[in-house]
Amino acid sequence: MKFRGNYVLMFVVQLLSGFWTYYACVKFGLVGVGYGFIPFFIVLLLVQTKHTPDERELALVHKTDSAQGIVIAVLMAIVYLWFPGLNWFYLFVANISIVRGAIGTVLFLTS
Repeated sequence: MKFRGNYVLMFVVQLLSGFWTYYACVKFGLVGVGYGFIPFFIVLLLVQTKHTPDERELALVHKTDSAQGIVIAVLMAIVYLWFPGLNWFYLFVANISIVRGAIGTVLFLTS
């Protein structure tokens, strides 16, 4: 399996890392943020180290980041307005990884 430059692998692990982050935050509290993002950072380093992305990869990553910001803002507004009993911070941190992973995976698999 190719690790360097494998953006699909990176975004799938980021998606799964988001679910793990939320679970770890609920189970371990604030320390769970660190536990949850360990796989996120490991795969990020594996994919990005010594890899120079081409124009297509850069364009798709920028598109992923733009869409992520919009979706996160909408999701967090929904959580803030309709689910005030949930821990807003844990959901925000986990949703960053979940949304980024989902959008990135879809973009890289369909383009």
